[in-house]
Amino acid sequence: MKYAIDFTAPQKAYMQLYEQIRTDIINSLYKYGDKLPSKRMLAEETLTSVITVEHAYAILSDEGY
Repeated sequence: MKYAIDFTAPQKAYMQLYEQIRTDIINSLYKYGDKLPSKRMLAEETLTSVITVEHAYAILSDEGY
């Protein structure tokens, strides 16, 4: 994958992840009906917790993505 978190940035990790995934959805890298990466896989890739990924996914879901 291609998601990375800047742990020195003032922005929270879940918001960085949310914005990266949202950008990919808007740019049609994920089509309607496609599955997003699993929470565990994305957590491992970004060196974050599963809860961080869940939070990012929850915001995406709340906004209708």
